[in-house]
Formats: sequence, structure tokens, C-alpha cells
Amino acid sequence: MALIFHFGICSPSTNGWNGNGDPTAPHSSVCFSGGPPWSVQFTEMTGMNLVDLAIGGAAVDNSIIFTGPLDFVGQTTAFLEQVAPFPDKVSWNSSDSLFTVSFGTNDVNNSFKNTNDTGTQLYSQVMDSYFATVDRLYAAGARNFVFNNVVPFNRAQIGVGQGPELQEKLKQSILEFNAQLESSADAYCNSKSDIDTCIIFDTHTLFADLMDHPDNFGFENTDGFCQSYANKYNCDIDPTVDPTCLGPLAVYVWVDTLHPSYAADTFWAQGVIDEL
Repeated sequence: MALIFHFGICSPSTNGWNGNGDPTAPHSSVCFSGGPPWSVQFTEMTGMNLVDLAIGGAAVDNSIIFTGPLDFVGQTTAFLEQVAPFPDKVSWNSSDSLFTVSFGTNDVNNSFKNTNDTGTQLYSQVMDSYFATVDRLYAAGARNFVFNNVVPFNRAQIGVGQGPELQEKLKQSILEFNAQLESSADAYCNSKSDIDTCIIFDTHTLFADLMDHPDNFGFENTDGFCQSYANKYNCDIDPTVDPTCLGPLAVYVWVDTLHPSYAADTFWAQGVIDEL
């Protein structure tokens, strides 16, 4: 395959597009991982070209869980109206293009405190919208899909700082969202005999492994971050080492309270390649 179309949230957002206008037009690069996120590293490892429609803070469907930025529904509309019909912008076809989808972090983070349980009914509504939107991509010709589930960000500071009770509820809500994503993706793909690739990539288990066995992956800190590395949106690796930190950013799983570091994203990119 030659192209990756990515829909999602801030961790993979790279092109600075804010949801207005043409997503393929030049924008200032923005990376929330302190370096190249998984989607960029994926293209570097494979030689594929990236068309990134991801937007920081996005959810699946703002009419269900409102976060503000252009949601999956809107990102897909932008693709269908601004990208898909214009081969002079991006020449693609069903066989040479991979569609990757990364949602759930903002959906869960913006809802888990307000649900009576782990969000079973709410996330069922989200999944209905999620795969109705996927079906719009399918109708346009998409036949190769990777659905990334939600990393265990309950173990990042945004979860740790909630206190034990809410942190546990966040954990269980993430697990509920991921379970529904897996079953919904399986059902959707099984309903389409001509889908060539359907992968539910388990970022949750991957990141749990990184944090459970940090020495195996070169990490020294699994639940904290260094403030001097946070809130830097560079897409290139900055080799500067702050003496107040444990080492370079690469020794941290998280770049801030919520976002994985580019070093953790390296394993994400390689994991998707291995699955493919």
C-alpha cells in the first residue's frame, strides 16, 4: 500500500489542520508527542505517504460526547468533500490505501465521571456512530482498515491524579470502550466480504507492556513526565537533555499528563506494521 489516511485525535495529529478548509493544504506541523507520532514513524518505516485528518481533542461524535473540535463524523465529511473526489490532490484507490482510526481517549476522558457505570449504554451509542462513519468511508472505496483502541491513560498522570476511586472507574471505562470497539469492528468487518484488511490494533496491551516492563523497552519513567518536555509541539526529535529530568524524553512513556511520548509511539508504529 502507498497511502495512509488517518482519522483521529491529537496524538497522531501532524499537519496543524484545525478542521477548516482543505486538510491537504500546507499547515504548520503540530505533534503532541515531543517528536514524530506513531503515524509519522509508520510512514517513515514503510515508505507510505500520510494524509492526516486527525485533530487534537476530537471525539467520535460531538452530538453524543461533546469535546468541541471536529469529530470523526466531520473529519470524514472533510475527506469525502475535500480529498476523495480530487485525484489531483491525492491519487488513491481501494487497494493502495490504508485507513487508520484512533478515537476513544477524549470520549472516555470527557464522559467517565458522569456515567452511572462504565459507560456501557453511552459507548454503545458511540459505536453506532463510529461504524456508521466507517461505512461512509467504505462507500467511498475504503477497504483496508486499522482501528486503534485506547491506551491505558488511567496510568498516566491524568488518571493517577484523579485519586484511587476515579482512577479505577477510568480504567474500567477504557476497558469497556475497548471491548465494544473490538466487538463492533469484528461485526462490521464480517458483514463486508470485500474488506481486505481489518485490524483492531491493541494499543492498550502494548502500552501496558511498556509500563509493566520498562527495562525491556528503554524506559525509566512509566507514569510521570518531565515538565520541561511537556507542551512542546515539535515534530522533530529534540536531542536537548534537561538536567532536571531523568534523561532525554525518550526515557519517558508519557510526554505530559495524557499524551504518549514519541519513544512510546515508536513501538506503536512497529506494532501496527507487524500486525499488517
